Amino acid sequence: MLIANISGQRVEASFANKGPTYHCPKCRDVVILKKGRIVTHHFAHKPPVRCSWAKGETREHLKAKQLFKQEFVRRGLRVEVEHEIPSLPNDRRADVVVWSPRGQKYALELQHTAIDYNSLENRTESYIHAGVRVIWVPFMRPKYWKEANELGPNVDGDFLIERFPARPLEKWVHGFNLGKFWMFDSDRNALWCAKLYKHEIYVEESSWFDPDGEKVSAGGYSRISRRWRELKLWGPYELEQVSIGAKKRSSKKMGNHNYPGGIVGEFVVKTKNDKLVP
Repeated sequence: MLIANISGQRVEASFANKGPTYHCPKCRDVVILKKGRIVTHHFAHKPPVRCSWAKGETREHLKAKQLFKQEFVRRGLRVEVEHEIPSLPNDRRADVVVWSPRGQKYALELQHTAIDYNSLENRTESYIHAGVRVIWVPFMRPKYWKEANELGPNVDGDFLIERFPARPLEKWVHGFNLGKFWMFDSDRNALWCAKLYKHEIYVEESSWFDPDGEKVSAGGYSRISRRWRELKLWGPYELEQVSIGAKKRSSKKMGNHNYPGGIVGEFVVKTKNDKLVP
């Protein structure tokens, strides 16, 4: 966690000093301030850990929240990490909340761990009803970079991962953002614009003889993979290149996915040629 309570007041780990007693805002247990040159300053629960707010928190997640906060603070905007939205179900914290100059709230959901469709839909709908414009940002999984191919200068896109096992989060956010989404790269501290495409698998032709001695053949055709997607990437884009905007989308049901309607947030980036990314 980046936030704890001291004497009833919220304090961020980067501004806290060692010595005082800090408490978790959720479970009220004592938490330990951890500071160092390498790790992101944060608060940690004492074992055994029972609090739901302490689960699923990774170093990459802590670091990303701090980086996004620092960038928007640099622009003179009001920013809070782990800001509680009363209407949210279960864990009511938004990873990062940015206030526009006119006071509009934007929530950045930096999702490093798995999340199911119901949680995505319910949480998004709660944000919309609260008047908070949400942007979902999955994390890039470094191991799949080994399979990434750099695309040529005359090809639409910068990199392609031909066999990408898209998780429910990526599939849902791709549809929610009308055919694209953004991924955070914790190795480069940058963003990628991403699109998913169907991946075709070729089934090799084979033949054999049945018990009656008749020759039987099968295969020799292509089919759409249920497991794999093709992931095309544009970028990387430094956080300082990214602006936040808003768009209105209609509620829609596509297959097993329900997409709430309302005003949501989006990242906007311009290239050197002053063209918007895909």
